[in-house]
Amino acid sequence: MKRDVLCRPFAPEQIKQREGQGGKMLNYIEAHAVVARLNEACGEDGWSFEIVEHKILDEEVIVVAKLTAGTVTKMAFGGSSVTRSRDGLPMSIADDLKAAGSDALKKAASLLGVGLHLYGGTGAPAAQARPASPAPSSPNDRLTSRQLSAIQSIARRHNIGRDRMNHMLDERFGKIEVGHLSRREASSLLSELTGSNGAG
Repeated sequence: MKRDVLCRPFAPEQIKQREGQGGKMLNYIEAHAVVARLNEACGEDGWSFEIVEHKILDEEVIVVAKLTAGTVTKMAFGGSSVTRSRDGLPMSIADDLKAAGSDALKKAASLLGVGLHLYGGTGAPAAQARPASPAPSSPNDRLTSRQLSAIQSIARRHNIGRDRMNHMLDERFGKIEVGHLSRREASSLLSELTGSNGAG
């Protein structure tokens, strides 16, 4: 296991952003970049990842996972919201569990030093990322989890990718993250998506 490779900072273009609790923007690395880093540092046969437990709640799925690299083992939780259809039914618990597994992989890998610079706030090139759009001024005005799930499921159903969705948000609301929408804006977006199948 090559610790210098595990701990090497990621390139600016590999660092993405998402909204965390309280509207705070968080830097993160996509799961495929973490897998590539583990392969580079440990060899494809030098590490293993296992989901040891999972739980399906009403609005969230949670997993406990184990990452072993060489003789070192780390465990971490991962989670993902349950994605629901317009009528409130779960779209794909399997996909939600896969997302939770990816979340757990990234967290466990960070315990080995992968992407650790993003958590410590040193050396992270966050300034090169696109500035975050403003969140609603009041937490009570933020879109609901049901609205978020509905937007995500409709976008998936109509093959609206992240770039296209971000363009729609920027063009219509001056925002680049779904999580920054107000309830009114989310309602407007849902009406547009269901009325036009995401066209435009």
